[in-house]
Amino acid sequence: MAVLRDWIEPGTAGECWSAYRDIETHGYTLQTVNLTIGFVDVRTGAHTNTIKSTWRHVKAFLDLYKRMVDYIYHLAHYMFAAGCRSENVHQFAKFIGIVANMD
Repeated sequence: MAVLRDWIEPGTAGECWSAYRDIETHGYTLQTVNLTIGFVDVRTGAHTNTIKSTWRHVKAFLDLYKRMVDYIYHLAHYMFAAGCRSENVHQFAKFIGIVANMD
């Protein structure tokens, strides 16, 4: 649960993985998608398209070597670059801004 609290926003949809079965007792709202039935829950509209697309892009960014050695740093680089793209900010300018505001 500590990992979920640190990294997952409440309300995020997930697949019907058994590890999620008690998640609602920790204050999360769970929307599931049973992929054996379909790709979208017709009642709630929940889907996993976003995360599956994100992982496809991450895997393309991380070549096979990077996936096996020091992948955490390359994953952090991908996440930083993706954040800059979504904010429409140049990566170097964002990095300099972060460094300039460090104590």
